[in-house]
Amino acid sequence: MDEANMRIREVRERDFLLSMKSVDESVSEPVQVHDCHRVISALLIALNVGAIGMFYWADDPWVHPVLTVADDLEGNNPRSTALVVSSDTAYEERTLLTNRHVGDAALIFGILARERSPVLTGEYSRGLLLLRMNFAELNFRREAFMCFYRALEHFIAVRILKVKRLSKELRDLQRGLSTLTSDPTLVDELREVYAIRSSQGAHSQSAQREITFDEVLKTKVFLDFVMHKEFKAEANRAMAERTGLGK
Repeated sequence: MDEANMRIREVRERDFLLSMKSVDESVSEPVQVHDCHRVISALLIALNVGAIGMFYWADDPWVHPVLTVADDLEGNNPRSTALVVSSDTAYEERTLLTNRHVGDAALIFGILARERSPVLTGEYSRGLLLLRMNFAELNFRREAFMCFYRALEHFIAVRILKVKRLSKELRDLQRGLSTLTSDPTLVDELREVYAIRSSQGAHSQSAQREITFDEVLKTKVFLDFVMHKEFKAEANRAMAERTGLGK
């Protein structure tokens, strides 16, 4: 049997190391790196969706201001330095990653690895990056919120309701969510997410405030939930057809 081109190792309490090689080693190294990056991004999203949790790259995005520091105003002895400000974001207590989470992530990864629409994977990956990104005292939670919201809107429209665009956004979003759950609380909470999108994300003339980390996470959880339910059902249908159970 050929050796797998992906390996997870050095698993620790907070992180693990993923090693992989390109399927086609005859192409140039930049092309191989790009191909591996695409697969790694799909796996990262699959872990988030499969566990409905929070997984991200180990290193925060490097967007820190780089300044030239000198001994005096004449610029003697110049050297470059980065202004790095630690984030005060507090994450909830970690929970155990179970075999079920890993199994669900594997099923979802199989679908995401073949996903050809850049909207879903692009917005999701961008949201993860922006959620961790800080530029000195600035944060990008508002932008992260909109990334997850756009991905949620796109997924419900295209994958669940099978339409190109939503005509009445909130009503259609709630209708799409209702096909996956009968819990009225979730459907009502979606109204809160939409209200933030309308007042803080889409209309700058409204009184602006900081979007909180919890508000971004709520939007991400909605997205994870609908992706988890729909992709897992899709994977189970495909598996049933391959084994003849769907006949």
